[in-house]
Amino acid sequence: MTTLFSYQLVAYRTLKAIALMAMPLFAFGASQGPLSDADIRDITQVMRKDLLDKYPFPDVSKRYSDTIARLAAAGRYSHMDACAFATNAGEDLQATHSDKHLRLVCDAEARAQAAAQKSAQVAGPIARDGVREVELQSGLSLAYIDARGHWSATTPTYLSVVNAMNGTATARSVIIDVRDNPGGSGTVGRLLASYFYNVGEEKFYLNGFYKDRSQDEQEWTYAYVPGRRNPNAKLYILVNSHTASAAEGFAFAMQNLKRAVIVGQRTDGAGIAGGFVPLGHGLYMFLPMKMVVAPHSTLGWEGKGVVPDVVVPEGEEKAAAIALVRRSTQ
Repeated sequence: MTTLFSYQLVAYRTLKAIALMAMPLFAFGASQGPLSDADIRDITQVMRKDLLDKYPFPDVSKRYSDTIARLAAAGRYSHMDACAFATNAGEDLQATHSDKHLRLVCDAEARAQAAAQKSAQVAGPIARDGVREVELQSGLSLAYIDARGHWSATTPTYLSVVNAMNGTATARSVIIDVRDNPGGSGTVGRLLASYFYNVGEEKFYLNGFYKDRSQDEQEWTYAYVPGRRNPNAKLYILVNSHTASAAEGFAFAMQNLKRAVIVGQRTDGAGIAGGFVPLGHGLYMFLPMKMVVAPHSTLGWEGKGVVPDVVVPEGEEKAAAIALVRRSTQ
């Protein structure tokens, strides 16, 4: 393949817990010693209320709440500092019911993450987010789009998608690589998807529901995209076990719409969107609140991942997709 353009990539890892939302600006507090019994009581009360009020599945949120209440009453968290509490309570929640997004963080961890983000900014957001590289293989009329960068809801990320799609608009086959992509904003996947439909053929892409079903949110492909579309291209999406959250949503939606062939291994299984809520005493909880599913359905990829149409060993996804392209042109 000929490289059309590429962006220098810096080492960057995004916590799966923030896969559907960018890290907020935390109001860091002073370092603290062990939490008092009163502190733990306050923290667990806030946790339980948020889980019961906002987690989309009442039976699961009650189990979470009961677990935290029982263990706190038994003294499990006594004499722990905030970071130890975050680690242990987080493990207890996951042991009760595995949700890849639900997570606790303390000030110290948030500081470390913020510092990592700040140092990564030296190369600019486009170096680590969105589309990282585009390659063309003229003999096959094939475009390979490396979209493994975190999908932040930023102008540089959107522009990287626009540039990639406009640069590959004449390709008859397109491979989009979201292996190891931890997710981010679902709007990036919807933007990518929109280029594969004609004007007037907008599709009901995904549906999000909350505990209060009156707040359901329909997500459609966009009626307008900058530049040229490629509605007739054959589309292949590469995934692996580290494809998570919004990147999974892209693969799930395009598979469900029968618009793409998914190649790789079963994805991570993180399908409930959310955001950070403060718990007090230097603690925050990433609270999943919106279950994302197929249109007119309650079926999503939470807890089970996206099963590829073509399952291949790790590391062989790109070669397998190119082989499918060759076969389709014979």
